Amino acid sequence: MRRIPLAFSCFISVVAALALLVAPAPAQERKSLLKEIQQRGELRVGYATADPHSFKDSTSGQWKGIAVDIMEEWAQELAVKHVAVDTSWDAMIAGLQAGKYDVAAALNRRPARAIAVTFSIPYMNVEGTFAVQREKVKARTWEELDRKGVKVAVMMGTAEDKALSRVAKALEIVRLPDQNEARIAAQSGRVAAFFDDISGNAKFAQTNKQFRLIIPSPVINLEGTAFAIRKGYVYDDLQALDIMVENYANTGKLKAAQAKYGLPNPADFTK
Repeated sequence: MRRIPLAFSCFISVVAALALLVAPAPAQERKSLLKEIQQRGELRVGYATADPHSFKDSTSGQWKGIAVDIMEEWAQELAVKHVAVDTSWDAMIAGLQAGKYDVAAALNRRPARAIAVTFSIPYMNVEGTFAVQREKVKARTWEELDRKGVKVAVMMGTAEDKALSRVAKALEIVRLPDQNEARIAAQSGRVAAFFDDISGNAKFAQTNKQFRLIIPSPVINLEGTAFAIRKGYVYDDLQALDIMVENYANTGKLKAAQAKYGLPNPADFTK
């Protein structure tokens, strides 16, 4: 029998060792958010004020709104407790990434946000509108508002904040912590207008008859409102959330929730 030369034998050993080094490692099992929620027995959801999506009831202090109702129903489907976690819009995504809650509620789907978090399908589509006092503001169009010396309030860190910052040329943007403060600023005359999503401003105008709406054309900030989870979870988790949202809309529950929270026709407040 011929012997394998020593040099060749060493070469084979080196090749085998290198093959072991470069061989792909077994894929690590990805995390399951649903499993984490069910093991904890709680669905923790981050909420910030955005009537009618999420707001605190003035009597009970409990979170209410369309997004809250959807998440309460999902908690029932998962057979866990729904736990509302207070946050703010400028801290919403950071809190989600830090694990303070499992789901961030009523977030507008934006490309920059989608890089940081994973979105569900939207349960509503919204666009930005301006709420102005009828007797104090004569402007009828977005272009008439975008002038030097005009102040417009937005909620800090929201999609509306980003959208208005992108298109405004002359007006001054006043960034405030939440929806309530922005509305108060508009009521007091501190600002000429409040830029918010169309559903929120329609409710505001409905309960405050001195306000009317300016709906920009072309549209500013047409986006889907949805829920977000952290990156890195299995697709099954997102699919379960998507189907929950889809079912909520298709069974008429979304329409019922919109009526429950008094969502009016925005066109009724543009005159």
